Amino acid sequence: MNSTSNREFINHNYELLYERIKLVSYMLIFTYPCFFIVDFFLFKGLSNPTFKFILSAVHITGLVISLIFLFIYHFYTNISKGYVVTSYILFYLIIGAVSSINSQLFTGNIYAYIIILLGVAVFLPIQPRHLLILYFGIHLIFLTGLYLIEEDHFSFLSKLINSTGTAVISFMIALSLFSFRMNDYLNKMKLRRNEENFRRLFNMNPNPIILSKLHTDEILLMNKHAIEYYQLQSNDTAQIDGKFLFQNPEEKLAILKRLIEQQSIKNYVMEQQITAKIRKWVMLSLELVDYSDEPCILIGVTDITDLKKNEEELFKHASIDMLTGVLNRRSGMEILNQQLSGGSESQEFIICYIDINDLKKTNDRFGHSTGDDLIKTCCDTINRHITNMDILFRLGGDEFIIIFFQKQINDVQELMKTIKYGFEEINNTQQKPYSISASYGFYHYQPGTIITLEKILEMADQEMYKEKNAHKSMTSTFDSMMEKSLI
Repeated sequence: MNSTSNREFINHNYELLYERIKLVSYMLIFTYPCFFIVDFFLFKGLSNPTFKFILSAVHITGLVISLIFLFIYHFYTNISKGYVVTSYILFYLIIGAVSSINSQLFTGNIYAYIIILLGVAVFLPIQPRHLLILYFGIHLIFLTGLYLIEEDHFSFLSKLINSTGTAVISFMIALSLFSFRMNDYLNKMKLRRNEENFRRLFNMNPNPIILSKLHTDEILLMNKHAIEYYQLQSNDTAQIDGKFLFQNPEEKLAILKRLIEQQSIKNYVMEQQITAKIRKWVMLSLELVDYSDEPCILIGVTDITDLKKNEEELFKHASIDMLTGVLNRRSGMEILNQQLSGGSESQEFIICYIDINDLKKTNDRFGHSTGDDLIKTCCDTINRHITNMDILFRLGGDEFIIIFFQKQINDVQELMKTIKYGFEEINNTQQKPYSISASYGFYHYQPGTIITLEKILEMADQEMYKEKNAHKSMTSTFDSMMEKSLI
């Protein structure tokens, strides 16, 4: 323990004892009427006037000392508390020694001195070396007085042993209490300094940091970065609760359960509603800590909104066909593979293999940009007619796949008819320089069927080519008739 901490504790201890002496003084003043009755009424006919006089003097002296102390307490606030406390203990040890010597003359007991010794040790444990000096000096005076008035040497020896043993025990009690209080004070000071350092580091951290109670939504600490990030500058920080952190109660309970089990959670990603118009993605690091003797959650917040946007953009590039805006081949094939390898979770589905008719002719006649427009117009028309449960992806070039879930083949055929009508409506308006049409074929997959994805696509492709060939025959016949009519 360094000298500064030593002085701080001694001053703290004297302030505590100063308040205790105030309570003791009030108690003695209020109980003095009892002493007055004993001194002047009950002992009125006592045959030993010396004992009566000394006893009255002791009681009056105790009253005066208490009154003087209370006067000092209320009117001399800047006085040295250590000096007053030590003087108070000295006077009462003297009073106890004198009372016991006086009692020895009349009753042959030394209880008053023993009670004062124990009382000082328990209620007023000052610095051990100061108390040792007081005990040693007063005890020598007490033993001297006892020796002078005690005629029986064996009785004197017995009281010497008992009183000295009590003095030693009292000193050990005072030493233990003083040491315990000193250690407790130092531990609290250390804890307070640690909390101050924690608060300093807490506020210096460049990221938003929040400290909240584990079992309630009460926020204990928020650094300025957290207040700015969550736009709480206009709020009273004492009135802010932690509900804005976990807006989904079920998610909050799951996080708390996991935190209690693991003590910490790293890199937990979630989306938070910052204001009515602002949502942000954050990555949370949570630690279970003790703060002010309470279990608390230390939460570090990292804004990953920009990272999420980049991730979504990368996902879009990796999963979406840039020309049409529908899923690309890789994403669509992954969905089909998941269904084929899903075991008991596999669903019944129907795939429709679509091939746009006459794309090459359009490219040759109007250019590739018009051919691209044909592909996009075809995709847009299909998307307008399929449901949210259906999945459209581009297999490559002018080939597309629709995956139909929870539909029967009749439903799918009717839906494809409506798509064809959609193509015809565009053709009838003559908005485009090209004619839109597509050929398609189906494959109906039943869960448990042993078949590869390549085989499924091959069979659907074969069905599509039946319609494609019919379209080519019809187109060739139409072209021949147009040539003959021109001739």
